[in-house]
Amino acid sequence: MIAQELLDELIEHINFSPLLPNDNQMQNIYNFSLRKETNEHRSSIHYYSTLHNGTIRVKQFFYDWAFPFIYADTNLIEQGSPFKINNRVGFIGVDYKNNKALSYSVGFTTVEISVFDGDVTNEELIEYLSSLKIMNPDLSKKSFATVSYTARYNQGKWGEDEVSRVTWLNPEAIKSDNTFSEELLDYKLDSVGIGKETNEIQLLYRQRENLTDGCWISIAPQTLEQDLPKLKGRNIGTRQKWRFRLLKILYENREIEVYYGVQETKYPARWVWFSLEEKIIQCHIRSSVNETSSLVREILKNTIKWS
Repeated sequence: MIAQELLDELIEHINFSPLLPNDNQMQNIYNFSLRKETNEHRSSIHYYSTLHNGTIRVKQFFYDWAFPFIYADTNLIEQGSPFKINNRVGFIGVDYKNNKALSYSVGFTTVEISVFDGDVTNEELIEYLSSLKIMNPDLSKKSFATVSYTARYNQGKWGEDEVSRVTWLNPEAIKSDNTFSEELLDYKLDSVGIGKETNEIQLLYRQRENLTDGCWISIAPQTLEQDLPKLKGRNIGTRQKWRFRLLKILYENREIEVYYGVQETKYPARWVWFSLEEKIIQCHIRSSVNETSSLVREILKNTIKWS
């Protein structure tokens, strides 16, 4: 069985719900390490495990910076192949060390697995990942503002980023006269970010059922530098491949140009941005097994109203 002392220590010192091997698989892991959270660095866990066709390295942490909670392929350097486990999407591809690798999330927990030695198959990786058991799952039911290291310490991963640029609050802490919807279809408003130095709002919605699919919205002044590509076409990008279109939406007798990106994969992420009232509105929707184009329409309808 998993040592209770190890589990207690993990839960005390990390801000995510760890996924751990079952009793039999625990005998095949080694070099287990815990990086405890401090006010200077984030928490994570690492270990190696021996499988039938080789050895894998497993890393787990809370990816809470740079479009928080949105990337489904955090460790891959090129477009990977999607897979799904329990109605959550992950990707298998190649990581920064040119190893076969996968990325997958449950709630606030990102799991990155890479092949350290041998010739582990895709099927073997997914089978191993599927067998892991989530510990302390109630942590993922709390809000991003409550659990995120970046939100609590106001520290970006590499200096200031999108997430550390704002102060994160639970929705109930915002004035009751705010106009933001508490729900967008089956996504619930989880946390609100208020600009520290600019009139910026960030909204983080989470899918009610799996607590993993996310929708991040930014409403920011045009004066805030925005590195947004204005491209159209297919297979744009390297790390991810996108199909970009330019939509023209009629609003109060004028046209709004909306750039709309759909990831070129079976379970696509989506990316929307446009300019309105001297603001830049952009939204990222995490890869999902559910069809999310209707969520894009709901976001456009609401963000135009909020702006």
